[in-house]
Amino acid sequence: MKNKILLLLFILMTINNYSQEIKKDKDFIPKDIKVNTTKTTSITVELDKVVKGIGPTGISSFGIASRDLISAEELKGYPQMKNIPDSLTNTKEYLLILNNLQFYYQNYKQGIYSKAFFIKKMEKNGNINDTIFLTDKKIKTTISIIAGYTPNNSIVYLVDTNNNGDYSDEVPKILLSNLNKQDDILDNAETVDIEYYDGSSIKKDKQLITVEKDKYNKDLSLMFKFPQYRYGKVQLGNDSYLIISESNNRDQSIYLVKDQPYFDRLDKKYMIKPFQYLKIEDDYIKYSPISQNNNKIKLTISPNDLDNKIVPITNQVGMFAPNISGVNILDGAKISLEKYKGKYVFVDFWSTSCAPCIQEFPQIKEVYDKFSKNDIEIIGVAEIRGKIDAKKFLNDKEVTWSNIDDKNPITIIKGYSINSWPTTYLIDPNGKIIATDLRGADLNNKLEMLQIGKKK
Repeated sequence: MKNKILLLLFILMTINNYSQEIKKDKDFIPKDIKVNTTKTTSITVELDKVVKGIGPTGISSFGIASRDLISAEELKGYPQMKNIPDSLTNTKEYLLILNNLQFYYQNYKQGIYSKAFFIKKMEKNGNINDTIFLTDKKIKTTISIIAGYTPNNSIVYLVDTNNNGDYSDEVPKILLSNLNKQDDILDNAETVDIEYYDGSSIKKDKQLITVEKDKYNKDLSLMFKFPQYRYGKVQLGNDSYLIISESNNRDQSIYLVKDQPYFDRLDKKYMIKPFQYLKIEDDYIKYSPISQNNNKIKLTISPNDLDNKIVPITNQVGMFAPNISGVNILDGAKISLEKYKGKYVFVDFWSTSCAPCIQEFPQIKEVYDKFSKNDIEIIGVAEIRGKIDAKKFLNDKEVTWSNIDDKNPITIIKGYSINSWPTTYLIDPNGKIIATDLRGADLNNKLEMLQIGKKK
């Protein structure tokens, strides 16, 4: 036991020394050192290298609702932009909120949003008690964009790069679409002045953003890319690792991979969200963010982690899946992960407002019809928006596998913290998560490799 404690202490001290750029001999820990295992040990790691380029999630983009689709209550907290070009017609305005918690909190504290509205937003965007790294001062945590048609019918856009609420000092750019090469993405990127709170003061930062037209929408809809990430290199145990944080990282997740000269898109199994665990050899080290832009993180070993090797319950690969239970929308039957113990379970978190989610239904149905229910079950967890008859919606889409409503009072999905759709998990017969983000043919291929039984 003493040797294990010394090894973990060595790991933590090595990381701490690296973050301070102090080089010491690996044998600096005295052999007779005494460690108090009743106390929690924590250290800080700096992610101080910023890279302009495609990060671990690969080339990806996302869209948001334009201002004309936002409720009047929410618009109260949006900046009022000045000097929108008179020459543009059919304009669309957008506001990218880089840190939802900070944005809604500062507007609430300044009396712009009501307490009821703030609580509603916190329930969707984060823990209402998680305000230690929030400030009631107004900081620049948004990016304003406008797009429209010129007199010659070209489409242009402007980004408020200095975040002063004024478009008069910005230069219009031609709106392109389908930017899929890193050089093109970077050449069309804009650098925006932003701010973040580090727990004690407001700091200035830069955010790289690429704006493009939504090629799937005939209307003037915009899509956004953030070709920027930060990382730190640390020694954990016997190996050197990269800890990487994507730009515009709303959930403050990190990626942990062994040091490598380059990487393309990384599998989501390497993603670790706040308060989840890094698995180093046989030990579990908890990750916590300690600044809004993730330039510093905290790694923690608790007394329990020192005393045993219990696999945590959390929604990440290699860990035991938190329980899911509820009532099947289609037939009213009770379903749960516990009920399906001994089988593989594919869990699909989706939303009625998520087109890519619905486009996945035929692939999921193909799998459901192909593989034996003796070996695998499927649970859909639906976020139902608006006045939709969920049962009719599922029947119209020819969905025949179990689905539960995430807003039903008896639904249990605590521990998943879903903030984007679709999000999927594959859970093995022992209850461990073995894969995430299985899309399209990936699910079928994974089940084939696992040699899941087929229906006869």
